[in-house]
Amino acid sequence: MFIENFRRKKEMCKTFYFNFQVDNNNRLCRVFWADTINIKNYLLFGDTMSVDSTYRSNKYNMVFVTFTGVDHHKRCVNFGAGLLAHEDNDSFEWLFNSFLEAMEGHQPKVIITDQDPAMKITIAEIFTEASHRLCIWHIMKKLREKINAYLWQDEDFKKRLNCCVWSNNLDANEFEEAWSNIMIDYDLIDHPWFTLLFEMREEWIPAYFKDIFMGGLMRVTSRLESENSFFDRFVTPHVNLVEFWMCYESAIDAQRHKQLNLNHDNKQTHAPLKTPLPLEKHGAEMYTHNIFKDFKTELCAALYNCGLDDLRKNNDTEVYTISDTEREGKSWKVTYKPSTE
Repeated sequence: MFIENFRRKKEMCKTFYFNFQVDNNNRLCRVFWADTINIKNYLLFGDTMSVDSTYRSNKYNMVFVTFTGVDHHKRCVNFGAGLLAHEDNDSFEWLFNSFLEAMEGHQPKVIITDQDPAMKITIAEIFTEASHRLCIWHIMKKLREKINAYLWQDEDFKKRLNCCVWSNNLDANEFEEAWSNIMIDYDLIDHPWFTLLFEMREEWIPAYFKDIFMGGLMRVTSRLESENSFFDRFVTPHVNLVEFWMCYESAIDAQRHKQLNLNHDNKQTHAPLKTPLPLEKHGAEMYTHNIFKDFKTELCAALYNCGLDDLRKNNDTEVYTISDTEREGKSWKVTYKPSTE
């Protein structure tokens, strides 16, 4: 019944994609599907994608794998989904190849996952054009089980660690200094879990890949948690596959309805401005309201928190030294070459 439902959808919509496999006992062991809107959203917002395989939502204990991105409203958007009986290399290889076939071979630029070792190996083999990074939220949610109860209740420790890990303002040297100070102050230098995290820091700490667009999937702590909670509202772990499919469709319908409402609101309303600058007005016209809030924050920070310390001209280039008044001693050199056109 589950697969027959996919066949009927394929008859009604030729662009609907599904693929499945059964085991030697003719039991469903792998399935992937994506409809026209899934594929369209992926082509629009799929440069950065999260693959989450930590969610179990049916009585057969099959793993529900979601392919998720962030749309132009900063909301999670689904690109496709799958169910796997086993989390091994062969299953992930089949799943990722099915995903690429559905998406006409278009690879994402960045893939974010948890620390699943089988998925890590397969991503390197299948998504050859993508950079693979680890989800900070998945890592940090393990903190409570890795430290003792006394340290878990230390709010200063958690605050310092979160500021160190989640900050998008620290460079690599600043992160390493802050991390080292925390390890020393709380006697964690020889802690195996923290040692491992530091060794793999280039895979999950933002300071090491500032040049890569992450689409908001790494820094927002609640992004993947909210995605799982979103499906939780529609799915229980005791449903069969047909019931699961109906719940999944309801969840996706709700997600898309919200996106349509936000699209409508953006066309019918105007975001408030904070300055008379033409640049801010242009941003309000170009961005959705949610994206414009971030733009406005950065614009105001540049206006009120940044100062010009020095300007030097060298032949046809200008070198500006910019300081951040809220971060003592922090400055940047910006090289500008005026256009000759």
